Amino acid sequence: MQIKSANTFSRSAAGTCWKAGARRDSKYRAIHRFGARERRLRFFRGMLMNKTRNQLIFLVPLFVAIASFTLLLLAVVNGWMGTPQGVGRSFCEASDGWIKQPVNTWSNFGFIAAGLAIAWRMWKGAFSENHNAFTQTTFTPVFFSSLVVLLGPGSMAMHATLTRIGGVCDRLSMHLIAGFLVAYSMQRFFGWKPRHFTIVFVVVMAANEWAGAYAWAGAYRHHIPLLSGRSAFFFCIVVTTVFEALNSYVRKLQHEKTWLIYALVSVVIAFVFWSLWRTTSPLCDPRSLMQGHAVWHLLCALSLFFLFRFYVSEHRARGAEPVETPPLGC
Repeated sequence: MQIKSANTFSRSAAGTCWKAGARRDSKYRAIHRFGARERRLRFFRGMLMNKTRNQLIFLVPLFVAIASFTLLLLAVVNGWMGTPQGVGRSFCEASDGWIKQPVNTWSNFGFIAAGLAIAWRMWKGAFSENHNAFTQTTFTPVFFSSLVVLLGPGSMAMHATLTRIGGVCDRLSMHLIAGFLVAYSMQRFFGWKPRHFTIVFVVVMAANEWAGAYAWAGAYRHHIPLLSGRSAFFFCIVVTTVFEALNSYVRKLQHEKTWLIYALVSVVIAFVFWSLWRTTSPLCDPRSLMQGHAVWHLLCALSLFFLFRFYVSEHRARGAEPVETPPLGC
């Protein structure tokens, strides 16, 4: 009887231990299932956020293009910019229609196409193998492509109306892109935070606008003869080129430099057309479909696309000293 009682106790204890182990295993399995479910939820939330981010990269510039062009058409048709005041008449073309310089106006679709092409490539995840602000953030590709898009309606406003308001829109769109070029090149060289980028962007844009307004004042131009919005813009191109060289040779940032060469060559050729087809030039034919200033627009748009390819090719050389370059935006 004692042996039977001992055996019964042993079997009872074993059963109790087995049940405790089963409950413990069941608890662990439940925890594991909960953790797996949480991981799946995080994964799908991440996919949704990435999908939304990718859509924004293209949808925001597309909205900017549609909204700005629609607003421009309404302004031209309803005469919101006033009567022509001869702004832009030095660019040769002339017309009696409601679009005062049609070829020079419609050639600005090149900027809209370039900006949307940049946004499209980034939306499709091109160049994701490179680590830079264009591939790692949402703000940089959205902001840059939107600024490129705005160059189109901004320039159209002047060539379509020949008004001072149109001239301000044209000048502002150029100074916005100049502010980005300078601020982005300096931000990568100094390792600045986003607020420093913003400060430099605003200061450069405001200084360029002041230079343009100062030149338009006319009566005060004899104090600083070379000061104008145009000279300030080309000065920004020079500053950008210098800092991009420093980024390559001092910070050891690696790029496909061929794209930068293409961009600079395009700008130089565009400037030749800009200079040779002025109103006083023997090549000027106001009624011709061949307008040098229109070629200037198309080549500048191509130059900005080449510059984008230069930016997006950026990566750090092996063995280079790490430099903190905080991302622009989220």
